[in-house]
Amino acid sequence: MRILLTILRYLTFIVAILGVYGIFRVSNTIKSADSRIPLAPPQPPPARPYDHMIAANGIIESFEENVIISAPMAGMVAEVPVKIGQSLRKGEVLFVIDHRDIEAQLLIADAQVLRARAAIKVAEAQRGSAQSLFDRLDTVDDKRAIIEQEWQAAKDQLHVADAQIASAQAEFEAAEANKRSIALLKTRYTVTAPRDGTVLQLNIRAGEWASTDPKNPALLFGRIDRLQARVDVDEQNAMRIREGQKAVAHIKGDRDQPIELKLEYIEPFVVPKTSLTGSSTERVDTRVLQVIFSFAPPKAFRAYVGQQIDVFIEE
Repeated sequence: MRILLTILRYLTFIVAILGVYGIFRVSNTIKSADSRIPLAPPQPPPARPYDHMIAANGIIESFEENVIISAPMAGMVAEVPVKIGQSLRKGEVLFVIDHRDIEAQLLIADAQVLRARAAIKVAEAQRGSAQSLFDRLDTVDDKRAIIEQEWQAAKDQLHVADAQIASAQAEFEAAEANKRSIALLKTRYTVTAPRDGTVLQLNIRAGEWASTDPKNPALLFGRIDRLQARVDVDEQNAMRIREGQKAVAHIKGDRDQPIELKLEYIEPFVVPKTSLTGSSTERVDTRVLQVIFSFAPPKAFRAYVGQQIDVFIEE
């Protein structure tokens, strides 16, 4: 019995030692995993193009900014004759909202114009009759042959006929104006290109319901024959920005193909930085000065609207 108890004591001691050793090994494994040497970046950053420079981030836009186009009124989309990437001239149709209700109003307006035109003819005929009666009474040489009241009544009737013609003419002009206003309203249902450019994004299809919500635009439009970069310069560096500065851009992940930039203008209002997400509700503690550069689309590779870029501005 004593031998068995002695063996159990030794086994317990050995198990305790093994447990401590296991904890020690696990701890060392975790530490070695935490302190693993980080791998080198997949591609080194761009080389410094200038001895003294300001580094900033930017995003590519269409030249003279992207145009967000929404439907002028809510309604079903009747026609979308354009495609993504299609180039258009100013005034060409982008999409059409169903306007059958306006067509119905135009039919009523046409009928009102016809009725007003007919009313003018009736008033003119009545005036002709009144004029004829007055002329017969007025040409009588011996006024004693007619009653003065009849002559005066014929004259008054002639004045009434003139007033009726004027009223009918006014009704006709009002009907014409109403028709023109409805025809002008109809043009709002056809959305056209505000300038020469390219369809960058298309979010509607024929048969869908178009909303007027600017957060969900129907179409994004802009010029891509020349591009521009909206660059966010930290407010600490804003005082170092001046007109005529040179700048070079690299698309994110590409250090070998620089893009020469031309400074277009500086927006004189410091705004909260949005980390280039485009969200106006994103809250950060950094404010930036936005500087607009332009550049010709590179021939060696494609640059797309919305791409992020690293920008280096010469001091």
